[in-house]
Amino acid sequence: MRSAESIYEALVTLMSQKEFDKIKVSEIVKQAQIGRATFYRNFDVQEDVLRWRCDQIAVKLIPYITSFTRSQPNTSRTTYLKPILRFFYLDSTIIELLIEAGRVDILQVAVQEWLERFGPKAVALLDVPEAYLNYWVALRTGALVSILVQWVKDGKPHAPDDLADGMAELASQMSKLNLLV
Repeated sequence: MRSAESIYEALVTLMSQKEFDKIKVSEIVKQAQIGRATFYRNFDVQEDVLRWRCDQIAVKLIPYITSFTRSQPNTSRTTYLKPILRFFYLDSTIIELLIEAGRVDILQVAVQEWLERFGPKAVALLDVPEAYLNYWVALRTGALVSILVQWVKDGKPHAPDDLADGMAELASQMSKLNLLV
């Protein structure tokens, strides 16, 4: 785990100096001061370092969301967006790196996996018909990733709760006009 963290930190440093697709494994191991075998014991390719970090974030994010939702007496659509935005408001480094690397697809897959873990709860809590669960996951994944990426690209100009409430209001208005899926 410590080696993986060192490799990630080395990659972050190198990405501040050059484009992601130009970074070689040899540069990462040199920056991390580890052997090449250590890199390959942890990862197959550079993209795996970013995937690993997304997995590490999920380990912290899921309990954060759970704690937040337990503390909220009324669950709404934005209840789940608020803690996610709050979490990334404090540290959006991985999203920034993925945008810079042109690999937002890694975030897309990670978010999809997070939501798939939540799927059975969604069926029970949100009355999502099980036959449509995969579509619910796809819709939520696309929306969440798009919101996070745009928010980070814009420099996070909106407070997390304000953005979540604004998105809820927008969804409500679109729903009334039959513009929302």
